[in-house]
Amino acid sequence: MLESVSWRTLFAYLGDALWVIGLTIMFAASRQAAGRTAGRPRLRYLGGRGPRNLVLWGLPAASFAVSLWPALQARMVAEETSFVLFGVRAVSASLLALLHLRGLRDTLKP
Repeated sequence: MLESVSWRTLFAYLGDALWVIGLTIMFAASRQAAGRTAGRPRLRYLGGRGPRNLVLWGLPAASFAVSLWPALQARMVAEETSFVLFGVRAVSASLLALLHLRGLRDTLKP
């Protein structure tokens, strides 16, 4: 059964799984931070200040939008380059999640 699955399909699904994990981390952290920052209209984020909703939900929403294009490309890329696209998707998902967590660290400081 597994020998009938192409590498392109396997790498596409693995990349999707990594993006789901990264987005879950971002949205869960934002949800927790929303509860801890209730009543504060502006929050610190990555060295600046911004509106609460933009700070908490801007990067996760933008990351979701960005994740759609590589997900579509992963299904159309050649078999030989599917591993490279998987690597790009894996690194970008994890780096965006880490960036968001770093920003929320500033947000949650009193």
